[in-house]
Amino acid sequence: MTAQGGVLGSRQLTRLGIPPDEVSRWVVGGDLVRVRRGAFIGAAAWSAADRDERYRLTVAAAMRSRGVDEMASHHSALALHRLPLWHVDRDLVVLAADVQETTTGGGVRVMPLRALVDRVEVEGLAVMAVADAVVAVASVSVEAGVVAGDAAVHDGRCTEADLAEAASRLRRGLRGKARLRAALAHIDGASESPGESRTRLVLTALGLPVASQVVVCDQRGSFVARVDFLVAGRVVIEFDGAVKYKGADGAEVVVAEKRREDRLRELGYEVVRLTWDDLSHPERVLARVRAVLLRRAA
Repeated sequence: MTAQGGVLGSRQLTRLGIPPDEVSRWVVGGDLVRVRRGAFIGAAAWSAADRDERYRLTVAAAMRSRGVDEMASHHSALALHRLPLWHVDRDLVVLAADVQETTTGGGVRVMPLRALVDRVEVEGLAVMAVADAVVAVASVSVEAGVVAGDAAVHDGRCTEADLAEAASRLRRGLRGKARLRAALAHIDGASESPGESRTRLVLTALGLPVASQVVVCDQRGSFVARVDFLVAGRVVIEFDGAVKYKGADGAEVVVAEKRREDRLRELGYEVVRLTWDDLSHPERVLARVRAVLLRRAA
């Protein structure tokens, strides 16, 4: 069950001479997980996967179960490229093919293939190229496009120029042109995580003057810290995903963060930490930042 990352399609199993009743026994016995009709994933790979990885496995399995010339599109393409997903429908596999109309059934949507789309191959599967996939998703959701686009640019998977070129090439066939323009205007390759991308979007939407990944030095020019965001020149905003505090090294990280914040405050900076829950309540974020700015002004 380890071939192809544990992903199997019914057509492959048939070619191997494995009868359907044997496959059913594997599913009932817990060796295989059926994620779509004719699409299977090894139980070990499935149980070890997080939410995004399970969706990636599902996309791969669905494609291997179909004997047609199709290409992973939109957020299904992002998943196969292992780019972060934000607010996308993980119950839906999105493919593109030489069809006239969009059809949806069995958790799979097949859309007409745009002639200008750039196609690449990922682990033997046809996939929309990174820049094209980011552009397609951005035309549907600004946040989803920015989260994926930030990661793609940060990791060197594409450049902002690549995204602009893809947008120019594909724009005519996309509906959400205003969303696409907004997303491309907010792409920032300095962002190091989906949490940071979301934080920047929230701060920007609140009308706060924000700079990302700012290096802070002391009066002698010695490095003190590189902060996630700096608002109004003196308020440090840090996104706290809490993951770094887990495990055996968590206590050391907490101590190091405390010393770092103490040093920043000694230099006259205020520090505001935001969590995923805070990002769901922009009014709470604005109130906290405003309170800090007012305190500094007083």
